[in-house]
This record gives sequence, C-alpha cells and structure tokens, in this order.
Amino acid sequence: MFQPEANIYLNHLRENYYNLQSITGNAKVMGVVKANAYGHGAIPISKVLSSCGIYGFCVALSSEAEELIRSGIQEPILHLGRIDKNNLELYHSGQVHCTTNSLDDLEILEQFYSGNKPIKTHLKIDTGMGRMGVRFDDSEDIIKSICRSSKIRVEAVYSHFSTAEERDTEYRDWQLGRFQDVVKLANDNLPETKYFHIANSASILKCPNSHFNMVRPGISLYGVSPLGVQHEKLKPVMQMKAKVIMTKRIKSGESVGYNRIYISEQDENIALLQAGYADGIPVILSNSGSVEIKGAHYPIVGKVSMDLVAVRCTGGNIAEGDEAIFWGSDHGNTRLEYLAKKYNKIPYEFLTGVSNRVKRNLINE
Repeated sequence: MFQPEANIYLNHLRENYYNLQSITGNAKVMGVVKANAYGHGAIPISKVLSSCGIYGFCVALSSEAEELIRSGIQEPILHLGRIDKNNLELYHSGQVHCTTNSLDDLEILEQFYSGNKPIKTHLKIDTGMGRMGVRFDDSEDIIKSICRSSKIRVEAVYSHFSTAEERDTEYRDWQLGRFQDVVKLANDNLPETKYFHIANSASILKCPNSHFNMVRPGISLYGVSPLGVQHEKLKPVMQMKAKVIMTKRIKSGESVGYNRIYISEQDENIALLQAGYADGIPVILSNSGSVEIKGAHYPIVGKVSMDLVAVRCTGGNIAEGDEAIFWGSDHGNTRLEYLAKKYNKIPYEFLTGVSNRVKRNLINE
C-alpha cells in the first residue's frame, strides 16, 4: 500500500527512558505525552512507559487525560492546563492532578469542587517563563491561602524554564534560584508537599541542580535532544518515511512541481514519494532537503506538495516500492537535531506535525 508511514521504535523509547532515569537518579519521572505524545501516539507510548515503571504522565488538555484513563493507564496524570469549573469531576478519583495557576483557580475549587476528599493539585509558580502559573511575587499569598483550604492538597510545586536549552545559563540560573526560594517557602508552610519539579528535557541533560525529586522529560523521551546536537544516550523513536510510487525520466529544461522552482539542467531521473505537507513534511524542505533511500541520500527537487515529494535519483538504483526516510535514521542528515538547526526550526514542529493519515507502525524489537 502506498501510504506514508512512521515506524515507532518502542525499544528505543525504553532505552531513552532508562537512560534518562539513570541521569536523574531517584527523581520521579512524569513523562510528557501531550499532543499525541509529540506525534508518536499517546496510548502506545504511555503503555510502554507504564511497563517501564514510570511514575506518571503530563498532558495539556483534559481530553488527553480522559483518553489515557479510557486506555487503562493507572499512573498519576498531571493536567498542565487551566482548571475548568465545568469539568471538575475529572479530578474526583485522585488519579488526575490539576494545576493551580492562580488565586482564581483556588476560588473555583473552593466554590465548585464537590469531591469526597481533598483535590490533589500541583501548584505552578511562574519564576520567569511569563506564561501560566502564579506570579512569583504572589507565591507567599497563594501558599497561605492554600493553608486555609480544606479542599486542596498540594501534591507538588513546580515551574518551567524559559531558556534551559541555551548556552547562556544566566537566566536559567536566575529562575532556578527563584524556584529554590519557592521550595523553601513551601517546605516551611506546606510540609506535606511531596514533590518539586522544574526540569524539562534540556535541564535534565545539562543542569543536575534542577532535578529535585521529580522531572518532566518530553522530547528527550522520543530520542531527540533539545540542545541542538544529538545526544549519545538518546535514540530516535520515530522514523518518518514514504514509498517511491513512480520513477520517471525528465529532459534538460523541464520543471518539476508547482511554480517551476526546479528546472533540470540535464536529462535525469526523479522519484516521486507518496508524502507531502498534509502528512507533516515541511514545505521548507522544497528544493533544499534530502531523503535517505537504501543508505544513500537524494536531494528533494521542486516544491513539497500536499501529497507528493520529488527527489533526484540519477545514478541510483531506485525503483517503485523503495522506502525513503525523511527523518529518524542513525545518519546525521536525517537526525532532527540536524534538520532543526539547518532550517532554523525546533524539532517539536517536525514531530507534532505528523498527521493522522500517516500510519504508525509499532516496532517492538
């Protein structure tokens, strides 16, 4: 069948998890599986990580938490998003922990939460990211307010780095110092708080002081380093590929694809691949990127269209049915760290852009 496919190497996922766990020592791991596990498939990814002994999972949407529960996941799930007063029953069982992002959230919980036991929450403090979370200057006020509440139990306090992947660590270290102040404040006023977490993938790999007793790896679980260069202990979990559906000979002066951005300077062979931007192949690869076929690299020619990509394959023994790899092999040119740097993008865009019409093949070798 001619359909774009993504091989999902579950053995690589396990190796990545165990390697990250060895880096962080005894810290609990909350794996980030939002956005369909960064395009890999939230349910199979979560089930494999569950079998590895992971502590829990992070999601952005309440619907993502519900999906995991329906699939049989039993580990704790942290809902990173905003509390919705119309969906508080999500937290009744205690498996899904909400995030308290503001004093308004406390008021919602006090007014509308009707569970039989205190709700488990992770208090988020904005130490400098400038997005979700209680302002750092209001940390003491909200902690004192929580102390007076009978409906809330703070399971953890957390924050999020803005610049953890950058070489200049000044701002990261400033945020870390603020978070350490919050940790002390929580220990003094909320002694039953179990966990503290701020480390994402980048800070797991390069800032041991940020690990505390819980970490939140995301893209590193999927074998991609956010630091711009591949990491020796991370193996790509996704291999994005498509089959050659036709080869043809074109003459010098003929063009390929929309807008004639590629015009051949000689007689040559091209191969058409069954994949395009509707599948998650970025248009930025037009006339610039390359694919790997049978261990050799062939340049993409012409514009990436909705369903097709053309490559120049003169000199190669390329035939219908051969597989072309866009990213995810062991070779440098198809590593997402390389592609992200070359095109001034972030690797997350490649992974989360893989659409639902791409068949995911679970490889469990």
